[in-house]
Amino acid sequence: MKKDNCIEIIHLIDTNVLKAVQSAWCDGSYDRPVWYQLIYRPRGAFILCCGAGLLAERVQHLRFTYDFIRRIGSQTDSLGRALFTESFLNYLQRLRLCADVWTASEGALLLPDEPVAVVYGPKAHVLLLGRVMEDLLWRSTHWATCAAYRRWQSGDLTEEDSPTPEEIALCLPECCRRALYVGAAKPAELENWLNDTAASPDSNEGLLPAPVALADSDEEQSPLTQIRRAYRGSIPQGDIWLTQVLEITASVGKTTATILDICTHRRRTLRFSRFQNLYQPVLVKGQPTLAETKLPYLRQRTLLQLRLFTPRKLANYPHGWWTETLV
Repeated sequence: MKKDNCIEIIHLIDTNVLKAVQSAWCDGSYDRPVWYQLIYRPRGAFILCCGAGLLAERVQHLRFTYDFIRRIGSQTDSLGRALFTESFLNYLQRLRLCADVWTASEGALLLPDEPVAVVYGPKAHVLLLGRVMEDLLWRSTHWATCAAYRRWQSGDLTEEDSPTPEEIALCLPECCRRALYVGAAKPAELENWLNDTAASPDSNEGLLPAPVALADSDEEQSPLTQIRRAYRGSIPQGDIWLTQVLEITASVGKTTATILDICTHRRRTLRFSRFQNLYQPVLVKGQPTLAETKLPYLRQRTLLQLRLFTPRKLANYPHGWWTETLV
């Protein structure tokens, strides 16, 4: 990764985030493993994931440079006291990111209540990574989702000659241009996107703790870690939500699964010939594992996903917790 990208990533981490990390450092919880989810609540009927490639590319060499440490070390409060202690600044300078991140594939369609990403790692690392993910994943997903939703509503889901990424309006930020391209935005509509670029997570979304409520279960609860999309042939049958324990129990040889549908609060049996794990590792112990994917391929994947999930299909699409062990 280029040095400029590293500097850009560092400056996404603002003073409020650093204060939260210092609090964890002071109370000893900085190294405690935690689960978080990146949540995006769309205006429409689905989410179109985007930005995992950017995250893998730009976060791998996250370092707090000497100049950055010196700058934040000089910050003071209203009484003239240093905002950050010397021991905390030394910790930041030594820190090497070691959190794990799983995201849905770029161009993959998710339901509104399914997280864009699942994060696990030391609390301090997750807090730092959360701000970066909001900028690279949340914003990219927002722009891609808006573009894909317009395309989905128009019903024009085929494209013989895709534009090149360079043809996406140069007046927009780089991350926005990339996301609009992946989201299959039409070149003629790109001048209308400037009003959408200011969106950002509010207090009710973004990086949130990952709780789970398993119905009818007296066992200790654990967070969602994987969603399996079941298929018969090429047609999606439903999304099966799994915790780590359930993922081990739900063997790869199964061709049926009973889920508690969160829309109807009733159990439904899905029959399928294969499944796809929606979340794939992007960072493992802070290191990227995601291979680079060409943007034209991601754009075509988006159009394929939009064709699979017609309005009628999406309105009744089953998704929820795997419950075979709970019946």
